[in-house]
Amino acid sequence: MNSSRKDALFFLLFLLLVGGIVYGENFYLEEMKTLKGEIRTLRTRSMRLEQQAREQLKQIDVYKKAIARLEQYQLGIPENEVDFYAWVQQELTKNGVRSNVVKPANAPPAGRSGVQIDFEGPYYEFVRTLADWRNLKVAVRVASVNLNAVDGENAKGVAIIQSVLKKK
Repeated sequence: MNSSRKDALFFLLFLLLVGGIVYGENFYLEEMKTLKGEIRTLRTRSMRLEQQAREQLKQIDVYKKAIARLEQYQLGIPENEVDFYAWVQQELTKNGVRSNVVKPANAPPAGRSGVQIDFEGPYYEFVRTLADWRNLKVAVRVASVNLNAVDGENAKGVAIIQSVLKKK
C-alpha cells in the first residue's frame, strides 16, 4: 500500500472514530436528558407521597387521640329492665320531678328496652333531669318528649327513654 492510501485509510478510520464518538455522545446526552427528566418526575412524586404520608400520619394521630378519649368514656349497659327503670326514676326523684306513671314503652326497636314516663313538676327541674339522663354512665336515649305547661313554673308531659340491655 502506498502512503496516500494509508493516509486516506487512516483518515477514514479517524472520521469513523470521530463520527462514532459524536454519535455516542449525542445518544448518551439524549439518554441523560431522559433520565434527568425521570429523576425530576420521581422526586416530585416522592415529595407528594411524603406529604401524603405526613398528612396520613397526622390523621392517624387524630384518630388515635379520639379513640383514646372514647375509651375513657365508657358507658355501662343495664343488666335488666329493672335496673334501667331505677336509674331513670332516680334522676327524676333527685330533681324533684314526680312520675305519675312509669310503664314499658310501646314496641321499642329490637335489642332495646323502653320506658314511658308520665311526669309532672317544675319545668327547669325536668330540663335538668334531661341533662342528668344524658350524663348517666349508662347508654340512654331520649326517644321523645311531650311537654305542656301547667302554670308559670310547672310542666307535665310524657317522655320515652330507651336503652340497650345486656345480652344474656
